[in-house]
Amino acid sequence: NILQKSVSEIIETRKLIEAKNLLISTNKTISEIGFELGYSERAYFTTVFKKKSGQTPTEFRNEMSKLIS
Repeated sequence: NILQKSVSEIIETRKLIEAKNLLISTNKTISEIGFELGYSERAYFTTVFKKKSGQTPTEFRNEMSKLIS
């Protein structure tokens, strides 16, 4: 109630943060990262990621690798 978000929204936000960290810091596949975060299908993980961040996990990883290198 304090954060004005539901428990599921807080969990999804936390998963998105962790997904971004894993995309930047590891060479794990998108499927591996999704599975690690509790998504049983890559397509669903990609859909949720894009809905929350505005880009697919692959687009995010590519953009971040350009910025870092």
